[in-house]
Amino acid sequence: MSATAAAAQPYRAETILAADFGAANTRALLLDVVEGEFRLVAVGEAPSTCAAPFHDASEGLRHALGRLQAITGRVMLDSTAQLIMPVNSEGQGCDTFVATFSAGAPLRAVLVGLLPEASLRNARRLAESSYLNVVDTLSLIDRRKQDQQIEAIVKAQPDVVILTGGTDGGAQSALLKLVETVGVASFLLPDDRRPAVFYAGNQALQGRIGEMLSGLANFHLGPNVLPELNHSNLESGRSALGELVKTLRARRIGGLADFDHYAAGRMYPTALAEGRMIHFLSRMLNTPRGILSVNVGSASTTVAAAFGGELYLTVASDLGVGLSAWTTIASQPWTEFARWVPHTLTEAEVREFGLWRAVHPFTIPVEVEDLQRELALARLALAGALRRARTQWPTNVPGLHHSLMPYCDVLIGGGAVLGCAPGPGAAALVLLDAVQPIGVTDLMLDRHHALAALGALASANALASVQVLESDALLRLGVAVSWVSQTPLPAGTPLGTATLVDANQKSSTVEVRVGELEVLPLPLGQTGKLTLKPRPGVDVGAGPGRARARPIEVDGSMVGVILDGRGRPLSLPATEAQRLEATQRWWWKLAGL
Repeated sequence: MSATAAAAQPYRAETILAADFGAANTRALLLDVVEGEFRLVAVGEAPSTCAAPFHDASEGLRHALGRLQAITGRVMLDSTAQLIMPVNSEGQGCDTFVATFSAGAPLRAVLVGLLPEASLRNARRLAESSYLNVVDTLSLIDRRKQDQQIEAIVKAQPDVVILTGGTDGGAQSALLKLVETVGVASFLLPDDRRPAVFYAGNQALQGRIGEMLSGLANFHLGPNVLPELNHSNLESGRSALGELVKTLRARRIGGLADFDHYAAGRMYPTALAEGRMIHFLSRMLNTPRGILSVNVGSASTTVAAAFGGELYLTVASDLGVGLSAWTTIASQPWTEFARWVPHTLTEAEVREFGLWRAVHPFTIPVEVEDLQRELALARLALAGALRRARTQWPTNVPGLHHSLMPYCDVLIGGGAVLGCAPGPGAAALVLLDAVQPIGVTDLMLDRHHALAALGALASANALASVQVLESDALLRLGVAVSWVSQTPLPAGTPLGTATLVDANQKSSTVEVRVGELEVLPLPLGQTGKLTLKPRPGVDVGAGPGRARARPIEVDGSMVGVILDGRGRPLSLPATEAQRLEATQRWWWKLAGL
């Protein structure tokens, strides 16, 4: 190849560093070319330094890179602790850097729109896709007088006002009246507390609204989230809002602006980056059923679902297993936590545990009982986040019943509490208990926060994202089959049989009973065919009493084929003694502890 032809070839980065700045942990993921394809090579992790007393992301990343260097021997920082880019002649550094962030307190948001069922609904979906807490809403049907609305905004002291309304070329005067209210409230706030106004409404009014808010608020433009009636434009809106959230976060957390410069602007909110990968995975698989990712963190829990090629992204910024442990427990009756622990707890003990975890979010459980409580907390956070997310999901997605989860071909769990669970079976059990999937579902685990890293990388190197995703970035936990009876049946009643035939034609058959979990092992690297034969009135995803038309081809996994006969919705035994015995039995069956 001539020098001219070589120069014309697009540059292909071969060493990629992805950083994730979380509330509890900072991660550094190294991706490189191995045998001609991109692979996740190693991960370094260290406690986050984004919060007090540091308020700087740099130190946490340096420690994470130090651990990465200890694993790989690859130097990433120069003598002045600066990132080496691109890779030098000694093979040090990286060619491409991307980053994601979820650290920092949630931003306070006020939503302003014309009508609750149109503008405000889309504004809420937009706000819930990032790390925002909605503290108030205003609309045309708000019964408060204008001075009361102004007072409410001043009292709320929002970081962000999301302003929506009007299709392109639509309503103007009513929206301008709401803008006037926002402008007066901003004027009354101290200069250092004036909010950023994110406008995602009628594009024809951009200039006019910018003039009205000039000198009163930091004005940011986004695409109209409702450009036409019955047509939302949330994907572009999420990206634009993500840029604003990044800007506001960088003002409070030192080092983020520098890392965004290293990343050439490719630093994104973690939830947004993860949602992009779920959206891509849904389109790649082209499945009529859903793809679902749930990620429980220290401070927040994210649910990213894709149905029919559309992404539904929800961030529960007050539900988590560390910094938000107390609000997670306080959000539901204490018995919802205690029901998942295979030993008796009092209300005082539950609340004491929630407070202790919130004060000591970085501790690691060393006793089995502490571990069981932490995983019970993860169930609570996941279940609470799913309830919020499902209010935004379409009602026509395929499923067994509207009160149950829709069908999902793939369910991916993430977060340190699942990634560091004592074995893949424990992580699988938490997902089954909290999400309660129906039909046949592939369970996977994002141990290293790879989905967010790949979502951030996609804009720089889509090929690398695809190749890493298709390799071993996600751990295959198993195939879960839920057996749902149309009518209540006594515990122990047979629900049907399942037969697994492996590639060597070795056959295993088990009988599934009400209230029980069964496992058919199928190691990684092997394949098998699964035949399900439910009794009349029992559904395994093909209709009540109907067996699948042909055996299901399944791949080997860490746990195997998990047969869940506990029903949907999952109900625990009525008496305390029976509940303790059942939860301990399920724990032993999958976690082995």
